[in-house]
Amino acid sequence: MQKERERELSSPLNDSILFRPTLPEPAIGDYCETTHRIVIISPFPYSLHELVRELTIKCYDVLVFRYWDEEALAVLPIDLMIVDLSKETKHGASAAPQLMRSHGVPTLRLVNKENLSSDEADKSSYSEAVMSWESSTIEQVLERVHSMLAQGNRQPGQRSDQAQVKDLTVDYKRVAVYVGSERIDVTKTEFDLLKALLEAGGSVLSRQELMDRVWGEQYFGGSNTVDVHVKSLRQKLKDDPKTPKYIATIRGVGYRISD
Repeated sequence: MQKERERELSSPLNDSILFRPTLPEPAIGDYCETTHRIVIISPFPYSLHELVRELTIKCYDVLVFRYWDEEALAVLPIDLMIVDLSKETKHGASAAPQLMRSHGVPTLRLVNKENLSSDEADKSSYSEAVMSWESSTIEQVLERVHSMLAQGNRQPGQRSDQAQVKDLTVDYKRVAVYVGSERIDVTKTEFDLLKALLEAGGSVLSRQELMDRVWGEQYFGGSNTVDVHVKSLRQKLKDDPKTPKYIATIRGVGYRISD
């Protein structure tokens, strides 16, 4: 019986048993109104059980992986990734950030004291941070997690390969545009135009800037080309230029994403 129990706990399908926090019984109607999804990647997940427990108590949705699973991670909406490199050598730890940055998710690396340089600690931002796991308290890690999520200003569950404005969703990976749940049929040029406006973060882009970003600097067509495509895009999105919901015209300058 004991051996069967040991096999059950060591099975990959039952890893979640190790991370089921002992929480106080919630009051009736008590729940988390919003949450952020945090993925933890650690070859030794049990060493982070206290962190997992505290994150869960604070209403974060926590998933734990023992290794980097690109296929699984690519389809998950992730707000923050915590990568445990505390047992890695300096060579192994230095190779990891490039792989993480390519995934486009804010990442907190937990390293051992020897692998934490002062330069890395000073460069910490909402998109990438490094902490020494052995010399940091759980409270300090939680504070850094909260800070990264707050600075990133990302909506809970919003994917890094998607952008959303009101009920308009642009999926960069699938090259798809949705209004609510309805998929809008746009051309590649219209998609690139919308993407350029979204990446500007609300700043105004002149017609020339849009031409350079969408058609390339070698394109010598007239600026009315931009107007034609914006008009077509607005029609498909049912966006009235007089009271724009998605794309606003700034007279004499260009276009921007509407407030």
